[in-house]
Amino acid sequence: MDALNRVNPITPIANPATKVGQVGESFAKLIDELTAKEAEQEAYRKAIAQGNMDVLPEALVSATEFQLGILMVTQIRNQLVNAFQEFMRLPL
Repeated sequence: MDALNRVNPITPIANPATKVGQVGESFAKLIDELTAKEAEQEAYRKAIAQGNMDVLPEALVSATEFQLGILMVTQIRNQLVNAFQEFMRLPL
């Protein structure tokens, strides 16, 4: 849920040139958070494989957060690709 809670609401773009870098930084930060969540998933898998079933509820919550994060990143990527394709279709 950390990745979902840190998403800022959409605001109008005052200066598009400065916002492009911020979008890239935000997307990179989101990817880093997902990478950290993936490492957390690996730790939970190892603990469960060793027989520690006490972490199962936390592992399930973490897995759901990771899945939602992946879906969110995929949708953002798809929207960015669509926006780029629309931009390329503009007549010059």
